Amino acid sequence: MARSPSSPKAAALLLLLPLLLCAGTATLAQPLSSSQAKALLRVRRLLGYPPALEPLRRAPDPCALPPAPSLAVACEGGQVTALSVRGDRDPDAAWRAALPPTFSADALFTTLARLPALARLSLVGLGAWGPLPGAKLRRLQALQQLNLSSNYFYGAVPGDLARLYSLQSLVLSRNRLNGSVPSLAGLQFLEDLDLSHNRLGPAFPEVGKAVARLVLADNNFTGKIPAGVSALGQLQYLDVSGNRLQGWIPSSIFALPALRYINLSRNRLAGQLPATTACADALAFVDVSANLLTGARPACMRGNSSARTVLVAGNCFADAKQQRASTYCSPGALAAVLPPPQGNGGGGQGRGKGGEIGMILAIAGSVVGGALLIALVMVVVLRRARMQHPEVSVLPKSPAATPAKKADGWKAPAKATQKIITPADKRHASQAARVNTLEVPAYRVYTLEEVKEATDNFSSSNLIKTSPHAQHYNGQLQDGSRVLVRCLRLKPKYSPQNLVQYMEIISKLRHRHLVCIIGHCILSDQENPNIASSVYLISESVTNGSLRSHLTEWRKREMLKWPQRVSAAIGVARGIQFLHNVTAPGIVNNDLNIENILLDKTLTSKINDFNLPVISTSKNGKVSSNDW
Repeated sequence: MARSPSSPKAAALLLLLPLLLCAGTATLAQPLSSSQAKALLRVRRLLGYPPALEPLRRAPDPCALPPAPSLAVACEGGQVTALSVRGDRDPDAAWRAALPPTFSADALFTTLARLPALARLSLVGLGAWGPLPGAKLRRLQALQQLNLSSNYFYGAVPGDLARLYSLQSLVLSRNRLNGSVPSLAGLQFLEDLDLSHNRLGPAFPEVGKAVARLVLADNNFTGKIPAGVSALGQLQYLDVSGNRLQGWIPSSIFALPALRYINLSRNRLAGQLPATTACADALAFVDVSANLLTGARPACMRGNSSARTVLVAGNCFADAKQQRASTYCSPGALAAVLPPPQGNGGGGQGRGKGGEIGMILAIAGSVVGGALLIALVMVVVLRRARMQHPEVSVLPKSPAATPAKKADGWKAPAKATQKIITPADKRHASQAARVNTLEVPAYRVYTLEEVKEATDNFSSSNLIKTSPHAQHYNGQLQDGSRVLVRCLRLKPKYSPQNLVQYMEIISKLRHRHLVCIIGHCILSDQENPNIASSVYLISESVTNGSLRSHLTEWRKREMLKWPQRVSAAIGVARGIQFLHNVTAPGIVNNDLNIENILLDKTLTSKINDFNLPVISTSKNGKVSSNDW
């Protein structure tokens, strides 16, 4: 029988038909497994049924949902490979109320671990809180992109993230994470790392050489910018603004070949940028403002152009506008850096009674010698201060009783009730300003909501001690800083105007050798807004023990070496000199003893519990004071 002319095409179709049927059968035969569909619904329930996940409830097949900005699900081979959810739960003071009290981050990631093929996971703005469970995250070995930004996760960044070897993008910004960042140098494919707006620090994180975008803004990173950053040849975007970085800027960073954006602003970076500093051709934005840079700017940073924007305000550059005085950036006023703690050193320990007696005598001699040295330094410094400033005057009266006078160009504010009087020698004022800027946190006024958040709404677990007129709480600010909060009930009650004026004086008592008050919050009486009912004082938290404990508790702590003891004594003397000279009259009549001298983690001595009188004006116009 003769073949028809179309038989070759028919034969081809017959050959292709089984392949098409097999492909269609494979697609139809691998719908999303019921376990994974249930896992998605469980995620919805654990997250408190956010509107973004509402389509999951109605969809017969989640994989068939059209992608949207609030929800996108991708599947392959019957498994979820991508899940992106963007909520609308904005940060607020009652952040735990965004989800049910029974919410558990551990349960959430346990459920997500049932999606082993998940390569892209994004949960943004959903109000999730709690510590990140590293062991559960580590089960998602297929993860290439992880975005948990704009939530309320707290605690440490789990070290298990460094074992997600396929990770290319890690975004944990705008949470409440704190502590050190584990080394991520082993993630050879990591290109995007964003840890901004947390409380992380102090060590600068280690990253792999594939990183192209590194964002660490608004954290607590300290120390120098590591030289290894200059070896990140793929780096295009670098933002470390709003930290506490110090030291010189490695000038080779600006010449990284792929670099387009660099922001080093709002740190404590100091020194000069070499005139030979070169900028990469692709570099379009440079921000080094609000640091302590001096000298002249390199040629590639001397102005803006259509190809490059350069911001340098708030430094001490000699050839730029909007700069601070050169004394602001001078390191001359800084106290000497204490030598680093050394090991116990030496050979074996002494044995027998002779060795023990010798050790006891050595310790006793060290304590006595240290006390005598501290006393001698204090006497010398105080005598010198009195010789330099014999003109210390009495506390000025309230303007209500004595009209304000002009002297040496000084003008009294119209509504001021007290005025801080600085020493006649301007050198002390400039020294104080420099030390304050470089060593002491900035002073600011806090809101009641911020105080409540820092103390977990005055939780009893944070209460340290209480008295008839005050309570003392441990606290933690949003930037991760540990603080002490004193809640003072005012009796008799004071006017907010007097308290504000007094706080202006308190804000000047800033020195690296004082446990400084870094802010306050005044609460007015509900029935009479013109009367202050209480005030909250926020001060530094120094948790490394007192000088006495470091000298006597030799079994619990590493004993101080003589250079460290001398540095501590000099620091105490400088703190006392500052208290005696910063105002007229100086802050005196303090109960200064070895228990009130604290040491921070760098063994810098800080005077605690120095006398702070409350200045108030009585009905007859007389000035009185009461100790807090």
